[in-house]
Amino acid sequence: MLTLAKNQLVTGVARKQVEIRQLEIDWYCDNYTAMQSQAAMLAGFAFTQLTTPMPEEEQAPPFLLEFWYMLFTCMALGLELCAIVASAYLCVWGPSLALRGGRGSGDLHKAVDCLRDYQAMVFLYFLVGWIIFFISSILQVWIYFPRRVAVVVTCPLSLFIVAIVWYSITITNKLRVTDDEVVYGKIDAFEPYETIADIDDGLHAGGSSEFRPDGYCPVHQDVPFFQNQG
Repeated sequence: MLTLAKNQLVTGVARKQVEIRQLEIDWYCDNYTAMQSQAAMLAGFAFTQLTTPMPEEEQAPPFLLEFWYMLFTCMALGLELCAIVASAYLCVWGPSLALRGGRGSGDLHKAVDCLRDYQAMVFLYFLVGWIIFFISSILQVWIYFPRRVAVVVTCPLSLFIVAIVWYSITITNKLRVTDDEVVYGKIDAFEPYETIADIDDGLHAGGSSEFRPDGYCPVHQDVPFFQNQG
């Protein structure tokens, strides 16, 4: 009776930890979803620029201008596609590992850590893609419009690029939580219990589990008492 009560207490607290970690997974997935939708919009803009025909031969732009325009447009499209693909994979496989992983809480922590580690990289792809898209837009104006029009358009677009970089750095410095100050949902005191996976599968010796082919719980596999119960 006391054993069941003790196990119930430990299991209840472990479930509370899972609920906290679920908040982290939801937060990361919301961030990836937001970046994915915005990156898809920008990728559409870049693809439209890429497929727009160049001026005719008599009005053809200089080779270097055309080269850098195409290069920046392709870079913007590629970076945003990388952000989309990475966000899609993380949003699909991260919660899947946390929910269906065979190692219990261990897979949950692994999923959260993976979502955390890739967030900065995906956000960098997303932000740099926006900046490069603005630069390609400036070059596009110089290709398709007269010089006096291009000069007028270049000034505000350049200011917008500077503003984007400035606000990105300022907001990040004010709101970003450093690694030394961040609070994680993992409770280290419960780490010894996180190696307990699927009990139902572990009770059947010779089961199909790739983690416990002999059917023993990894916490008790070295204890003769539990090995003699089969």
